[in-house]
Order: sequence, then structure tokens, then C-alpha cells
Amino acid sequence: MILKKIKEVIATRKLYSADRSKRVIVKIGKPEKFPDSSDYYCPYQIIGLGNEKARYAAGVDAVQALQLALKMIGADLYTSKEARIGSLVWEGGCKGELGFPVPDSISDLAP
Repeated sequence: MILKKIKEVIATRKLYSADRSKRVIVKIGKPEKFPDSSDYYCPYQIIGLGNEKARYAAGVDAVQALQLALKMIGADLYTSKEARIGSLVWEGGCKGELGFPVPDSISDLAP
């Protein structure tokens, strides 16, 4: 399935470069059922870090789709050039903490 945009945004988070010259916005959409399945997908979009296309995570129910979307966002953020050089910050976190979980396979990237 290809997403063109998020239909209904349910949450956003703003991150910044350390010097505040760059803003990154994370948008999370409402989990929805796939058109041809009983499974769900949760759309998300990261604006300000390269490719800004809408993506999604899939799960057997809305909660799993949301949980996996949060981890995918975390993976995208923590593996970005900006995070690797320490120039991406979130107002609610400590230095290097971006406020999203990551998959176990890259847990060493998150503080």
C-alpha cells in the first residue's frame, strides 16, 4: 500500500537542531484497518529530515500498529545524520534522547 498523506493526525512532536536553525516535525496518524484485511496500519511522517513521504507500520490491531509506528519513527530519527552527530534535540528529553522507542536491534543508539 502506498500512502499519499496522513488522513487524520492524532499526535505531533517537534524536534530541533541544537542551534534551533532546523525544525523536524513528526506526525502520527490515526490507526486504520487495511482496506482488504482485518489488520491495521498506523501512518506517520517525518518532516525536515530528508525524505518526507508518509509511511506506515502494520499490526494485527490498532495498538500494535501504533507501537510499531513509534519504534519505526525512533529508528528513523536515531539513525539520521543529525542524531548521530548529536545535533537533534527534543525539548522534553535529556541530551541525545529524542522521545521515541527503538527496535531492540538498534537499542544501543538510544540513550
